[in-house]
Amino acid sequence: MSSSSNFSWSVNRTPKLFKVDLDGNLYCHHEIVAILRIAGPKSVRHGDQFYGCPQWPLSDCKFFMWKHDFDNFFEAHSFKL
Repeated sequence: MSSSSNFSWSVNRTPKLFKVDLDGNLYCHHEIVAILRIAGPKSVRHGDQFYGCPQWPLSDCKFFMWKHDFDNFFEAHSFKL
């Protein structure tokens, strides 16, 4: 008798829109430089870095991007910051 687990992963395929200046600063949807945070112990990606809105939680614009994804984007497109 085999045991199996059924679970599904939801993947957001919506393209991420973001703005970066010539100094490599990433901006949230409020047009403010996003800040680098670290995922907490309740996250599946505990310890991973991500960019988020600096006004969270008071006036969050819901901007979110994993640092790894941001770095990979620039590497893949041969941008030099």
